[in-house]
Amino acid sequence: MKHHLRPEEPGPYVLIFAFDGVGYNQLMEALNSGKAPAMAAMLGAPEGGGLYEHAYSVPNTVAILPSTTIAAWSAIFTGAPTAWNSVSGNEWFAREEMRFYAPAPVSVSEMDDNRAMITDGLVGKQLKSPTLFQQAGVKSAVSLNAIYRGADYFTTIDPLSMVELYTEFIAKGGGETAPGKADIYEKMDQDSVPKLLESIAQHGVPKIQVVYFPGIDLYTHVADDPLAMEVGYLETVTDPLVAQVLAAYKDYGILDQTYVMIIADHGHTPVLRDPRHALGADPDQGPAAVVKAAGFRPRKFVLTPSASEQDYQAAFAYQGAIAYVYLADRSTCRDPGTTCDWKLPPRYKQDVLRVARAFYNSNKTGKPVPRMKGTLDLIFARVPTPPGQNTNEFEVFDGHRLVPIWEYLMRHPRPDLIQLDRRMRWLSAGPWGDRSGDILLLTKSGLNRPIQDRYYFSGPYHSWHGSASAQDSYVPLIVARENYSGPTLKTIVDKAVGPWPPSQLSLVPIVMALLVPEPPSAATVRSTDQGGAPPLGPSAAASPATAGAAPSTTPAAKSQ
Repeated sequence: MKHHLRPEEPGPYVLIFAFDGVGYNQLMEALNSGKAPAMAAMLGAPEGGGLYEHAYSVPNTVAILPSTTIAAWSAIFTGAPTAWNSVSGNEWFAREEMRFYAPAPVSVSEMDDNRAMITDGLVGKQLKSPTLFQQAGVKSAVSLNAIYRGADYFTTIDPLSMVELYTEFIAKGGGETAPGKADIYEKMDQDSVPKLLESIAQHGVPKIQVVYFPGIDLYTHVADDPLAMEVGYLETVTDPLVAQVLAAYKDYGILDQTYVMIIADHGHTPVLRDPRHALGADPDQGPAAVVKAAGFRPRKFVLTPSASEQDYQAAFAYQGAIAYVYLADRSTCRDPGTTCDWKLPPRYKQDVLRVARAFYNSNKTGKPVPRMKGTLDLIFARVPTPPGQNTNEFEVFDGHRLVPIWEYLMRHPRPDLIQLDRRMRWLSAGPWGDRSGDILLLTKSGLNRPIQDRYYFSGPYHSWHGSASAQDSYVPLIVARENYSGPTLKTIVDKAVGPWPPSQLSLVPIVMALLVPEPPSAATVRSTDQGGAPPLGPSAAASPATAGAAPSTTPAAKSQ
C-alpha cells in the first residue's frame, strides 16, 4: 500500500533502530547468516574494518556501566554519563528523597514505577541532562522507549498490556522458556510498528524516529539457549519488522534521504537459573545478610516500605552483574525505630569500610555469610562526599584499603573487564554519582568463565547482563544510508565522535552531525565514491541545547 502523505520537513532524516539486549556478536551472526535480508541489504556487501557498501559499523563500541537497560538508554539518548544524567540503573535509591525507583524492577516485585515509566514518563522526569530530542530541537518521535522527553510524539501499545507482560516476566523469570514462549515478547515488538506507522501517516515523517524493540531482551533472559535463540529472534522477528519500517520510508520517497542507525544497550551472558547463582532478595541470605552481620538494618526489598519500616541503615539496588549498596550515617539512627538522616553521607571508617570488609570476608572465606563465598569479582567503594559536591570515583577495596582502579589494573591486569577505569568514572564521578551507591559489588561473570562460576543479582534467569565483560559490553553502533558509501559514512562518524574511543555516548553527537542540512550535491553520493563526507558546516554539537521540543499532540504521548 502506497503512502501519499509527504513529509512536512525536508531531509536529511535519522531513523534509529534501538535493539534491547543485542550484543555485537549476536547481531553480526544474524547479519551474516543470510536469514536477516532486510538488515543485510541495508548495509550492503561487507568490505572489512567495519565498512560496508552502504554502511559503517563502528568497531569496539562500548556500553556504559552497568550495561543494563534503563541506565544505558538514558546515557544513549542524552549523551551524558550516568553520574551526570542521574539515572544509574534499572532501579536506584535517591538518598536525599529516601525514595527507591524501579522502572525495570529487579530486586522488588511491585510494578508501580514500571507503569509510570510507560504512561507518565517517569525516567525522563528523573533525567538531569537534556535528551537528544531536546538538544536537536527538531520534529522527533519515539516508539516504546522510556526516554522520550522532548519528542513530539510517543507511540506505544496498550500500556496495561505492557505492564502485564513485564509483570509476567518478573514473576515467572526463566521458568517458561523455549521457542513457544517467544510469542508474548514478539507480539509486543510486532504490535508497536503499526502504531508508529500510523503516527507518521497522521503527523508526517519526523526528522528523528526511534524504533525500539524491547522484546529481544525479555526473550533472551528466559531463553534456555540464550545467545543462539537471540540470533534466531533477530532473524525471524526483528528483521521483518525492520523491513516494514524501511518499506514505509521507501514508499514515502525519502529512504534515500534517511540515515538509518542501529544501536543496542547491552549484550547478554548465559547463566545458570538456580538459587545458588541468583543472588536474590532473601533478607537472611546473600547481600542483605552481609550488611545485617556488619551491624546494619537493611531496607526491606519493596518499592515503598511501610511507616514502621523506615528505620533502615542500608539499601540495595540490583543491576544484574552489579549491585549498589547505599549506607546511612548510623550515628543519626542508632536505635531501631529511628529514621536515618539520608541527606548526610555515611562515615568512611565506621560505615563504608565496615561493610566493604564484611563483603570481602564473606566472598573470600564464607564468613559471616556462606552463600556469598566465591561470588564476587571485585568490591568497589569510595570516600563519601557531602551533599552538593561531585562524588569521588569508586576505587577497588583489596581487603585492607582502597586502591585507584588504574593502579589496581597495573598490578592485576584484567583485559576481560573492558575499559573498566573509564566506565567506572562515568558511573561514579559527578554531581549525581551518589545514585550508584557507596559500595558497588561486581559478580564473577563473562564468557571467559565456566557458566557454573557466573553469578548475578536478581531472581533466577537463563541470562543476565550488567557486567564489564566483552559479551555484555560491546554493542552495535551502525550508520547506513542507501546512496552513501561506507567510507563516506565513516568520515562523518569519525568527525562527530572525535579522538575518544567510541561508546554509547557517541550516538548524540553522531545524530547531531547527521542532521546538518546537505548541499544539493550530497544526495548524489554513491557507493563508488571514496571521497570525504558532505560538508558538515559548524559543529552541531557546539550549538546550544534546545530547551524542549514542541508539545505532543497525540493522545498517547505525554511530556516527560
